[in-house]
Formats: sequence, structure tokens, C-alpha cells
Amino acid sequence: MSKVSIPDEKLFKYSFYRAGTKIFSQGDSGTDIFILKKGAVTVSVDGQLVGLINSPDTIIGEMSYFLGNKRTATVEAVEDSEFIVIPGDYLYDTILKKPEIGIQLLKILAIRLKNTTKYVSKLEKEIEELRNKLRELEGLQTNGQKQSRIEHELVNFGFVSEEQLDECMRELEERKKKNENVSILKILIDKGYLTTEQIIQYVDTKKGF
Repeated sequence: MSKVSIPDEKLFKYSFYRAGTKIFSQGDSGTDIFILKKGAVTVSVDGQLVGLINSPDTIIGEMSYFLGNKRTATVEAVEDSEFIVIPGDYLYDTILKKPEIGIQLLKILAIRLKNTTKYVSKLEKEIEELRNKLRELEGLQTNGQKQSRIEHELVNFGFVSEEQLDECMRELEERKKKNENVSILKILIDKGYLTTEQIIQYVDTKKGF
């Protein structure tokens, strides 16, 4: 990643964060932009770790400025870290004074767009793979006996609890009374009791038997 020149002293400040300190949290208001100079930070969304940033001169937090949204992720220092912080109120003046800052931001946005396009393509392939695995799993549910066996195995393998399964089975019966075409797997997933990754693990496990 290209180096970012340090802005005029009036338009930036140095900030130091000890390991374990949150730089900002998801949902926070704020338009300050952070340039990592030293250290490492994690990025989490909805409590799930999605990335580690440890490359000097990486720019963080610019999306809140450009889109006017609240922070979309939580960023936390995992090492003692140093930042150059550009207050959002002064970013325009900073770019006028130091155009290389604006150019660097544009490069970052272009790279992220490219990576997002690649990710979407990869995600589409994974979704298709998951659909195929779901079809395979649905193929095992050709009668009530086999369906009961699958439900029993989901509990035995530790993917869901008896209580969660019982709750979803009751909902399944209620929705069937309303002539809704829904499977126990969909209900388990919708309620967050079963993840797509666990379904893939289950299908792969079945292939081993």
C-alpha cells in the first residue's frame, strides 16, 4: 500500500492506543479518519472477527465520513498502536492542502470495490455449493423415518440442542397447518440455531459413513 504523507499539524493529531483499547465501536457516530502508523488492530462486525490490520499507513474509518453513516465495524487495538487521526471536519481542507491524501483514499476505495466484486463472485459460488448440499440433505428426507433420523443426528452431533429442536418442531407443525411449505432445516437456520457452515459439516460427515 502506498505511503500517506503526514498532513499539516493543524489538520491532524497523533493518537496512541494501548492493546485492548477500542478505537471505535460499531454503531458509533464519528467521521474521523485513522491512519495506522504502528501496531495492529482487529475489525469485528456484529461481534464476529472479520479482519486484522497491521500494515502501516492503512486508512481506517473513511466510509463513515464519505457515506455519513455510523461506524459499521468495531476496531480494537491488539497491540500498542499509533495513529494519525484526521478530524472529519478538516478532511476537505486536508485534501486541498495535501492532494496525495485524497488520491490515496480513492485508491483504497477502488481496491475495496475490486475486492468486493471478487468476494461477491466467491460468495455466489459458495451459495450454489450450499444449495447443492441442501438438495443432497433434502434428498435424505424422503420419508418421516429418515427425517427423524436426521433430526436425531443433528442433536447427537451437537449442532442443535433437544430444546431448540423441540421448539422448531412445534413451529413446523403450526406452519404445516397453515399449508406453508417449510422444512425443519429452514426453521432452525431462521432462528439462528443452525448455521450454513454446520449444515456443510453435517453433509460432509454423512459422506464419511
